[in-house]
Order: sequence, then structure tokens, then C-alpha cells
Amino acid sequence: MTTKLLEVSKLSVKAADKQILQGIDLTIQSGETVAILGPNGAGKSTLARAIMGLDALRCSGKVLFEAKDITKLSVDTRARKGLFLSYQSPVEIPGLPLNEVLRAANDARKKKMRLTDFQLKMSEILEELNLSPFVGTRELNVGFSGGEKKKLEIAQMMMLEPKLAMLDEIDSGLDIDAATKMSQSLRNYQKRTNIAYMIITHNMRILQKLKVDRVYVIKSGKLSSTGTKKLLDEIQQNGFKNV
Repeated sequence: MTTKLLEVSKLSVKAADKQILQGIDLTIQSGETVAILGPNGAGKSTLARAIMGLDALRCSGKVLFEAKDITKLSVDTRARKGLFLSYQSPVEIPGLPLNEVLRAANDARKKKMRLTDFQLKMSEILEELNLSPFVGTRELNVGFSGGEKKKLEIAQMMMLEPKLAMLDEIDSGLDIDAATKMSQSLRNYQKRTNIAYMIITHNMRILQKLKVDRVYVIKSGKLSSTGTKKLLDEIQQNGFKNV
């Protein structure tokens, strides 16, 4: 059953007295894939960070999640409710293994898992993403390639099982084959869990195997166009100039 998961109403964002976003409206249903497109510097990443409650952003408007106002809630509270944000540039954390980060995050969000169950689930996820079974013992994002870091973001998403995942330039650093495989993994995971995706990108590789339900185009901080796959096809052919 499809239900309204996220509703953003008249969201405007300022940072250091600079207007970054103005009057953004969007909705995402459970199980949907929504693409947020636009040229570099349009405000796409700021939109996701504002929804997540990150940074010292001055926001006006409303963010509703499962029909409840989360506009004033902290980042960790939003995460516990089922929001997830992948980083465009994942942070390296020396001295802290990935397994420890994920187990602590998983325990904070829901009922604690037995260590054997956690290890089995982690192993299955790493295998699905074609990652070494030993990456969980390594320091978070330290010494990994750009593409590996993006795969690790998806591994964290799958481990935490959010209701809505906002994926920011998740295909950067991936070659064409790796991006295609990742989009297929995302699609398969969506079929299993009914997760909703908000995918932020300025190219289309990650969208290849996904069923895109709706497209929002942001230009110069404002919502420029909305549409379905037809709009996506138009952008692929002609770019953002006329949308």
C-alpha cells in the first residue's frame, strides 16, 4: 500500500545570510523513487541536509514525515524515525571500525541484534554489493577508493533499514558498470523492503535500473520543473537549459 511518507512545504533555507533554497514543495510516497535533478550549485544537497536537520541552516517552512511535523527535531531523532542520508563526500573516521559504527547505530534505532545475527546480515549485504567481507573490520572510509566509499554508504543504509533514503551523488566515483550494478542492487532492495528513495544527481547513471516515479528539477534554489519519466528523458537529451 502506498502512503505519503515525506511532505516538504514552502521550505526555504539560508546559510550565512545567503538564500540557498526558496519555497520548495515536494512529496514522496512509500516505495517511490524520486529524482532531484539540477545543475551544480542549484541547492540539491542543501535540500537533503535541511530535511535531515543538518548544519547551521536557517530554515522556514515545514517538513512532515509520516504526517508528523519533524521540522524542529534533532538529526538523531529524525534518523530513528526512519530517515537516512548518504554523504556526497563520506567522512573518514580513523580508529573506528565500520562494524562498530553500524552495530551501535543499529542498536540505537531498534531492538538490539545478537552478534551472530548482525554478522550474518552484514556479510550478506557486503556480498550483495561485491565488497570484501573484511571491510567491516577496517576503519570507517579510511583507505577506501571513492567508489568503495559510496558502496559502504549503501551497505550502511541496508543495515539500518530506513523508510526513506536520501542518496546524494551516490554514483560519483563509480564506473559505468559499477553504477549499473549499484542501481540494480538499490532496485532489488526496494522491492524487498518498500523503501522510498530520494536520489540527488546531475547525471543519470544511477537511475538506469530504477523505476523513477517523479522528477523534481531545482535551478538557482527554486523548483523549476516537476514531472515523470518523460521529463527525465527530456533532460537526458537536452540538459537542464529548457526545464
